[in-house]
Amino acid sequence: MDDTRLTTILVIGALTYALRLLPQLLFVGKTFSDAADRYLRYLSYALICGIISNVLFMTGDHIATAVAPQRAIALAVTVLVAHRTKNAVMGIAAGLVLVLLLAWLR
Repeated sequence: MDDTRLTTILVIGALTYALRLLPQLLFVGKTFSDAADRYLRYLSYALICGIISNVLFMTGDHIATAVAPQRAIALAVTVLVAHRTKNAVMGIAAGLVLVLLLAWLR
């Protein structure tokens, strides 16, 4: 993994952590509305999608067009499996297996 990807992952990870931690520190003892609770719950998933898309489709400073279709298929399968099973780890495992299978067939 090159330094650009690692730096991006670390920065977005730190921002994700801060965005989820700050409201809990600033509003100690208060309850969140349902909308705010949903926002905080899904914010980390949205930011993780940003990390995944960066790592999957970028090589250095350009889009990896040669492997983009295979990776897009693996990403779609990952999301589908995670949604159907309601288990993110199962989705990640399915996507990982598919990426390895497609890389081996290529």
